[in-house]
Amino acid sequence: MIRVAFVGCGGMAAHYLPVYRDLDWVQIACCIDTDPAAAQRAASSVQAAATPDFSAALAPEIDAVIISTPNSAHRPQAVAAIEAGKHVLLQKPVAPNVADAEAMEQAAAKSTRTVGLYMSYFDQPLIHDLRDMAARGWLGDVVHCYARLMHKGGMMWSDEALQGHPTWRGSLAGTGGGCFIQLAVHYIHIFEWVTGARVVRATGFTRNLHCPGLEGEDLACAVLQLDSGAVATIDTAWCAHGEELAIYGTMGRFEYRNSRSLALASSAGEFHGRVAHYTGGLISAFGGSQGEEQHMEICPPGFADLGNPLNQHVAFLEAVRDGRPAPVSIASGVHDLRVVMAV
Repeated sequence: MIRVAFVGCGGMAAHYLPVYRDLDWVQIACCIDTDPAAAQRAASSVQAAATPDFSAALAPEIDAVIISTPNSAHRPQAVAAIEAGKHVLLQKPVAPNVADAEAMEQAAAKSTRTVGLYMSYFDQPLIHDLRDMAARGWLGDVVHCYARLMHKGGMMWSDEALQGHPTWRGSLAGTGGGCFIQLAVHYIHIFEWVTGARVVRATGFTRNLHCPGLEGEDLACAVLQLDSGAVATIDTAWCAHGEELAIYGTMGRFEYRNSRSLALASSAGEFHGRVAHYTGGLISAFGGSQGEEQHMEICPPGFADLGNPLNQHVAFLEAVRDGRPAPVSIASGVHDLRVVMAV
């Protein structure tokens, strides 16, 4: 039985709690939040103790600490838990600044426990299919990666702040920035993981156009150069809505929009993955031939879907149980943050 302390019970954390509740070899011992009401709501749903006191996570009977708190709280909480001999799963981004991130990386390196970072996109079978496409050469030589992740949450948080109810997401000290640090880390990580290349140069623009109640940016556009020679473009916003993930190679392309619509094309022939399927076919183009475009609708699995073999919370808990490293390391999150800070 793995006994868990759940730290940070608001926001997205409520979506993850059922995973820990429904595994018969995991027990949520306590739910911790600086807002006692949030801690109590979470605890009531999983029959656990509730407290605003973080020190409860360091009690001898606790095996693993799941941290889903504001970025600025990550370093003190994660380091304390690691040094207390706990397994730790930390919400992305790893920290609001590189110094905090490196402190956690150093603590994790000294630990014999399972310490890692939660990256929600790795829950999705389609992202693993994308990596297989690149590894098998189905895309050819990858030349461009593109991502757009935008939602209007910043406008809501800005209005709340102007009405006297600020959120930590609106604070530079709390987040380390604005929309880019919160959203772009997903795609920096995915692009490097899929292609096997590393970001070596970065540039970009950031603006605050519609969120006067926030200290950070509500719009950011970055261009990244990979050591393979490929280029990546990442656009993020808290003042518009839309999502896209695309990779283009010399033989094929992958385009996924708004977590639903997938378009595939490749002159390399068929591809059959976990959820993505392409039956092949060529069309004439520019004096030669290229892959015929085919379309599918694919929706991501639920955050608490225990039937999903790629659920990252389950994967972390299995690594704890089996004495293996976490699926996503703290060190990889530190690298992602360095790219963010470069932009």
